[in-house]
Amino acid sequence: MNRFHSAREAKEFLASEIAEEARREDVAFSEVERKMLYFSETAWTLPDMSAVNEEFDRSCDQDEYEQKVARLIKRAYRRALRASEEEYEDWWSAIRLLSRQDHYLLVMIRLAGLRPRGDELKLLSTAVGIVALIVGGEFLSLFVGKKYRIDFGNYWPSKEKVGFVAWAGAMALAVIATFFYYASRTQLLGGLLGQFVKRAARRINGGS
Repeated sequence: MNRFHSAREAKEFLASEIAEEARREDVAFSEVERKMLYFSETAWTLPDMSAVNEEFDRSCDQDEYEQKVARLIKRAYRRALRASEEEYEDWWSAIRLLSRQDHYLLVMIRLAGLRPRGDELKLLSTAVGIVALIVGGEFLSLFVGKKYRIDFGNYWPSKEKVGFVAWAGAMALAVIATFFYYASRTQLLGGLLGQFVKRAARRINGGS
């Protein structure tokens, strides 16, 4: 259930979270920078946004501002993940509501790369499933072909092609493992996935 009923309420919640994170980290965050979080060309915004925008153009670097806000959003969101379920839901309720319109704050939210809970696990499960399907299909074709003396050459890609696809899948899994390791800083997860990828690569290369 979305507890925010307007873009104003959603922006006020997210702006307060960002400003609070800046205060926690002792990051300089001026009133103009705070007000720019409310900027929109087509949807609700502050009544003095025109003057705020002019002052922002004079005194701030847009790229630096967006990067700074994105970092604050990412860190504040991490706190929300560790907090109560209600606070986590508030974040996504606000983001979903703002996503229906054009708001400058969404630019920084996208830069922060926020993901709902479970997205990483779903992505990992999909990658593992694809690799397992490819490798399992190869072994199944070899087993059936040998047992029943069936030549799958006309119906199934060559062993070399399947091996290459399996290798590419393993490398994709390695990239995902690296992403998870640095995103979550969980050494156990990174280590287990790394071992899996190394073993898969050795098998594909004939145990070398």
